[in-house]
Amino acid sequence: MAITILLGWLGVAVAQDSNTNNFTNLSTIWLLVSSFLVFFMNAGFAMLEAGLCRRRNATNVLAKNLIVFCISALAFWLVGFGLMFGDGITYSCVPGENNSLSLVGQKGLFFNLPFPQFGNLGFPESGFNCLNQDWSNRSFAALFLFQLVFAGTAATIVSGAVAERVKFWAFLLFSFFLVGFIYPVTGHWVWGHYGWLAKALKFHDFAGSTVVHSVGGMAGLVGAWLLKPRQGRFGYNLRTDRYEGLETEKFSADNLGLATLGCLILWLGWFGFNGGSAKDLDYVANTITTTMMAAAAGGISSVFFSPIILGKPSLASIINGILGGLVGITASAAFVDIKSAFIIGSISGIFVLLGEYFLQVWKIDDPVGSIPVHLFCGFWGTIALGIFSSNSSLLYSELDVYDDPLLQVLCQFLGWLIIIIVTALLSLLGWLLVSLILYYASHINERISGKQRHRKQLRQTQYFQLGEFILTIFEIARRGIRVSLEEEISGSDGVFYNP
Repeated sequence: MAITILLGWLGVAVAQDSNTNNFTNLSTIWLLVSSFLVFFMNAGFAMLEAGLCRRRNATNVLAKNLIVFCISALAFWLVGFGLMFGDGITYSCVPGENNSLSLVGQKGLFFNLPFPQFGNLGFPESGFNCLNQDWSNRSFAALFLFQLVFAGTAATIVSGAVAERVKFWAFLLFSFFLVGFIYPVTGHWVWGHYGWLAKALKFHDFAGSTVVHSVGGMAGLVGAWLLKPRQGRFGYNLRTDRYEGLETEKFSADNLGLATLGCLILWLGWFGFNGGSAKDLDYVANTITTTMMAAAAGGISSVFFSPIILGKPSLASIINGILGGLVGITASAAFVDIKSAFIIGSISGIFVLLGEYFLQVWKIDDPVGSIPVHLFCGFWGTIALGIFSSNSSLLYSELDVYDDPLLQVLCQFLGWLIIIIVTALLSLLGWLLVSLILYYASHINERISGKQRHRKQLRQTQYFQLGEFILTIFEIARRGIRVSLEEEISGSDGVFYNP
């Protein structure tokens, strides 16, 4: 049915009067179709996370993946889109004028969506002139929708890393902060018309190995580190806040069939993720083909190397190997040939396995493997752009890059590192703010209701010590965003009404 509708749209576009810009119609239609594919990826994330988590948390997992796009839509419309793609007050997009580097968009917050008129493609009169130049021949509404589903993807990545132990409301509040502030600010540095990383450092990221996946993966890593492992995972005891021996229960996937279906949905959606990012329609087919090859290579690589790194192959590792290949190729899908795509995907599969191994060593609990897939492979994909990109690609040759590949690789690494450090600091701030709000809100609610729960005493010392103070803040934060031990043992689905 979707293919029939698409063919019908294309037929209408091509059959327009010769005075109509058919290229504009086709470009907008493809951007819309890509948006639908990326939006459908949310179903893949939901199936993947629900399949890899335990059954008693399934409703909570599905609810988070469903509501996160609602939160993302609101946050990105209110502030995120303007911060990421809005024009600046101190600079102009008029050709020939003296323009400075930009840290954040300063116009277009809480924008109104005008009806399209002949020639303006629905762009507001002011606020998004730079975006109109960067994405010519596209409808403003289609561009907003496409970037919105990208922003929602970044928030969905976090869900997997903190699954089974984060409070539902904590995740919602942090998602708003991530999509409304962290993601658009760091994204503006790379994809903004005068983004300072792209202009000053010549850092590039085609479809988001860093901008989307590394940012989402880092935010998830900070959350997972702050929450600490699930009860019993790595021998962790929430009552004593200590690691005590071996794991006390089995942490196996509930439904690998569901997880496999989620992987296939994500694989399909990635064709829109990367293909929709190609500003030249002639490059869409190449971009989708390299995306396909990298995913296949990642899956094969994980099968061959998982016995060496993890002891034996597993279906979960194959799934994450495929997804790792997709993340790895995202930064350069339109800039590399099919051979390079295979190499990038193969190495991505190894990065996933190494990430899973190191997280176990560091005792960081990531139930679905979000951090190895999105953060580790996002790093590799960003570096791979400088290694494998070819000037034969017109889209790459149009970029402002260094002639020396080693210098480009160095700048790719520095750009990635800057974004990751900023994301880590802002994510920690976001989690702490959310946790303190919920922690003290819970205290107030208990006092009003008269139902005081027994709580472990916080650290107390006679004299002020900075180290103890920081540990106390983190302890309060953990209590604010983590479900109680009783809820974790019985399952976090208890927060929902299930008739």
